[in-house]
Amino acid sequence: MERVIYTKIVGDIFHPGHVKFLKNAKALGDKLVVQVVSDERVEAYKRKPVLSQEERAEVIASCRYVDEVHTYGPKEITLDFMNSNGYTLYAYGFSSEKEANVKRLDCKELPDDRISIVPYSSGISTTEIINRIKNRYFPL
Repeated sequence: MERVIYTKIVGDIFHPGHVKFLKNAKALGDKLVVQVVSDERVEAYKRKPVLSQEERAEVIASCRYVDEVHTYGPKEITLDFMNSNGYTLYAYGFSSEKEANVKRLDCKELPDDRISIVPYSSGISTTEIINRIKNRYFPL
């Protein structure tokens, strides 16, 4: 039976940390389906994305580890959603304990055997890239 992994990602300013996350998520199964989070949801909990959802989806779709990209999907991942779409496992990563708690609440209905935590790649993030640009090209 094919193992289909489902995940959500912002993927703004696509970088090696995103690639590692998607590679590790794909390694959990046979097929990786990625929901690119909407601009509105990203802005509500992080900041306004640099790239639009459509731009981010196009970049993420080009990653060799990604089999399918969606620009729609629920915030909360339920067992019914997983089963009705044929998803075996929901994968996510986090950079802090606060983020871990928020992401676990987004799939609170899922049993532990339907969830996989993908390690976070420290040392690079979209925020870090934005700060590098600010500091190198627009110093105070």
